[in-house]
Amino acid sequence: MPLSRETAEELVRDLFELQRATRRVLKETAAHRELSTSQVDVLTFLSCQPGRRAKDLVAESSLGASGMSRHLAALEQMGHVARAQDPQDGRAQIVDITETGRRALEAHLRQDAEHLAARLAGLDEAQTHRTREDLSRLTDLLTRSLGTGRESTPPAVRETNYHTPPPQPAAPVTPEREEETRS
Repeated sequence: MPLSRETAEELVRDLFELQRATRRVLKETAAHRELSTSQVDVLTFLSCQPGRRAKDLVAESSLGASGMSRHLAALEQMGHVARAQDPQDGRAQIVDITETGRRALEAHLRQDAEHLAARLAGLDEAQTHRTREDLSRLTDLLTRSLGTGRESTPPAVRETNYHTPPPQPAAPVTPEREEETRS
């Protein structure tokens, strides 16, 4: 059954409210960080898709060329990214995350996870797991509708387990599975 107009409007309002709340939380914690949210976005993208041209980063982000240039210069000065000449186009540069940048990104994301866990202390593990699954499903639907994939979560963060996930329900017993368990 297709989504009703009323439900779609409620979802849009909820998404805008979530976006505002997320920005407020990030702004509140940003004062104590080395990296800005935009710099974290750049490092995250480079950790998932290493060796990118600056213009590709601009196309994938909400930053303009001059903003990206400023962030890359700051990240390079901190030792978080390195630039090299593009072997296919001598006028262009390839940007890559450094090991220092990876460590800074991982530390930043760990710190964010700790802050978020404290803010979500009212949820139990099962509720948190369901919320994460719902957000993940919504993100997948939206990125697929844009013709893109989910490529912005660094592998190190994806593999980090802050809490043990709740046990998964057993697979339903089908006649085939019943036969397998007997033999």
